[in-house]
Amino acid sequence: MDITNLLLDKRFVIIFVITFFVYCLGIIAGSIRFAGIKTKLITTSFSIANVVFLISRLSNLIQTPFLGSMADMAFKENNLEIFKLKIHLIIFASTLGCIAGLLLFTTFEKIFIKWIEIFDRRKSMIKTFLTSFNIKTIHFIFKSIDKPRFFLNKEYLKRVPLVVKISSILINAFWTTGVLSAIYASVMVPEFARTATILSGIVNGIATVLFTIFLDPVVANITDKVYNKEEKIEYLYNVMWVIIIGTIIGTILAHLVFYPGAWIISVITTIFSKI
Repeated sequence: MDITNLLLDKRFVIIFVITFFVYCLGIIAGSIRFAGIKTKLITTSFSIANVVFLISRLSNLIQTPFLGSMADMAFKENNLEIFKLKIHLIIFASTLGCIAGLLLFTTFEKIFIKWIEIFDRRKSMIKTFLTSFNIKTIHFIFKSIDKPRFFLNKEYLKRVPLVVKISSILINAFWTTGVLSAIYASVMVPEFARTATILSGIVNGIATVLFTIFLDPVVANITDKVYNKEEKIEYLYNVMWVIIIGTIIGTILAHLVFYPGAWIISVITTIFSKI
């Protein structure tokens, strides 16, 4: 399948673009922690983070029907190998999105600082949005463009907990491939396609458990220590650098997790069908 045919596949292009956007957004959302610390409005920053998370979730909701439609066409045309190639390219889009988010990290930190300050004055998310759409804001965004700064330091990097280094990789490997594995499994066992799709929660569930138990509490604790001046903010930057690099590695590892995940889901689907 040549590149022209891929570009003509509207479903694939839409999914590729949305995946890139979601993962880019996921990375730059990390800069909100620093915006909250620097404005001393840490709780407000978490509210802004929820808005970013909501945008990401809505993007995923838009993406899912296109994935399902692409799977239906793959089954109808008996193009399982081409479908697998498209999924690997979609996973590649997640890696590109992470890299773009890394490059835009410092830029969006400045933007989020401004956004938090506007919200603090307006006391309304709607008013904050309305205030943001003007020529002055556009000028500020262009003025904020800067290279990423993580103040990398060998001593700080050594102090980053091992659990953060490992879990950031594994979590994103499973998260990246969760729905994709389930969609592919639905084509592998078409007679139980609905069951296979619903079982995407198996792969995503593993990622959620890992995130909730191992990664998020540790990073939250480090953030609290920085906010309370028990740690320097440069340490948190180094932690975030490790997480971002781990995320990128995780999206690459997802290529290896994808098919085993699909196979496990298809096997479990078959077991459920016999109960």
